[in-house]
Amino acid sequence: LRPTHVTFGTVLSMYAAADRILKEDMSRGDVTRKWWSRNILSGADKQKMGWGAENAERILEWMIALKEKGKRKTVGKKDKTDNNPVDDLILVNNRHFLTVIDAWAKAGKGVMGAIRCERLLERLENLYQSSGGDPKLRPGPKHFGAVIDAYSRADDRESTAEHAEKFLDKSEDLFLHSTNPNDALSNIVYNLVIDAWSRRIGHKSGERANEVLRRMIKNYKQTKNPSLRPDVISYTGVMKAYVTHPDGGKEALQILDEMKEQFKSGNVNAKPDFKAYAVAIDACVRNGLSIEAERLLDELDDSAKNQTIFNTVMNGYRIEGRGQEAETVLKRMIELADRGYRRCSPNSVSFGVCMEAWGRSKSRLKVHACKELLKQCVSRYQSGDSTCKPNLLHFHALAGAITSIGSQDRVSEVLSLFEKMEEQGIKPNRVTFNILIKTCASVFESEDAKKNALQVAISAFNSLESLGISADSITYTSMANVIKHLVNHPDEKLNAFKGIFMRSCEHGFLNQHIINVMAECTTAEQFQAITGMSSIETVPSIDTFPSEWSAFATVDHTAQARQANHADGTN
Repeated sequence: LRPTHVTFGTVLSMYAAADRILKEDMSRGDVTRKWWSRNILSGADKQKMGWGAENAERILEWMIALKEKGKRKTVGKKDKTDNNPVDDLILVNNRHFLTVIDAWAKAGKGVMGAIRCERLLERLENLYQSSGGDPKLRPGPKHFGAVIDAYSRADDRESTAEHAEKFLDKSEDLFLHSTNPNDALSNIVYNLVIDAWSRRIGHKSGERANEVLRRMIKNYKQTKNPSLRPDVISYTGVMKAYVTHPDGGKEALQILDEMKEQFKSGNVNAKPDFKAYAVAIDACVRNGLSIEAERLLDELDDSAKNQTIFNTVMNGYRIEGRGQEAETVLKRMIELADRGYRRCSPNSVSFGVCMEAWGRSKSRLKVHACKELLKQCVSRYQSGDSTCKPNLLHFHALAGAITSIGSQDRVSEVLSLFEKMEEQGIKPNRVTFNILIKTCASVFESEDAKKNALQVAISAFNSLESLGISADSITYTSMANVIKHLVNHPDEKLNAFKGIFMRSCEHGFLNQHIINVMAECTTAEQFQAITGMSSIETVPSIDTFPSEWSAFATVDHTAQARQANHADGTN
């Protein structure tokens, strides 16, 4: 009945799998495995990932301790029945270490988990040396790969990617020219380092990932080891690393062409798959190469295309303000869906992105196009397509198009649009009011029009609190513009600026634009009376004001710019 290494190994493996199973359980919501409901894992914190890896390592340490204890007790002694040492019942091998290292690598514990992996590898290397070179304790490429994987997942800092590459260096020193098939280096460790760089944000990531790819190709040609030949994962990882690079689109296109050439020359594992095309398309979209992105979309078989990849291409045209091109892509989605490719069927996001593309365009037809697209979206929803349910983004896109076109009735048109929106059960949010206020600020045609716009803007601004909606930096900026353009009486303008300044400071949304507008519309004495700062020589910078006055004004530049674009239709 004495437990053996098989007994310990089984328990170790179960603990090592616990974190993965826990992640699955957490993704299931309220569906829980029986081993949780029976409290078999009593004392485990369900929210603390790494519990399984921690216990797997505890079992491994227990095995090592028993092995060492057995050695001390049986020095010079042999078992009478089989002439083998008694401690052979507990055999620790490199597979046990690999299981625990891999568990830590996938436990989601960041840098701490990667450090635990590195320590375990060092422990295995020490045991291998102290055993006199026991082959069962020899670290292999998989052990190094697991440590590389851990550092790849650790965080988004370059230092951890460089640490992963350090273990690739060591793997090459140990295994690149190994004649042992079990120790042969493969493209897996290179792919893991490439993946590490693809997870880092920065211009350097693409170059570093590409360097690893070129290094792999060089080693493949030198060693003639077929396992070192780059595959689709290798090339896709490098393209992914280039996505945020300034020339990422061009680089991705070159790598994709290289994959095609590799496949033609006999490397069947380098054939571009859907994911490779998706990454290349994303890189092109992010780098203003939407036409190239659409060309890549055309290369895919219709059966491989789906809603997401069409939406990605349309998003590129949205960024570039090319409404006609975006709508052409949308029509292709509808055509394919009608032919039976239901995965290509457009959803509400598809219509919203297309409407925004028109809204950002310079075409005088943008309002008409947006209205027609909204009608189509509503029609599909009313016909039973629940994925095309209209939402705020559609109405905001149309409102932005109306505002940017500069029609004389734009305020009443936007008001009417938002009333229809509420009739359909869609509640307005902060962006809705920001668009309306910004629309009012753009009115200049006549005094009557300006007076009406001022009343609408004030009413909208005063309605926020009663609706439970808080103003933000965009709101206060738009109100500053309303005061600048629509309030004529000097005293009223001064009091209005004072009120907006105090409220924006109180809620932490003061920004440079508000300061600039106030400095432009007031005298130096008036500006100092309101702000406490002098504007005689130069307009004071936002940095000269107490930081708490602008604490939330610059939290998310991207979100604010996107919100403003909803209203003015600019890129």
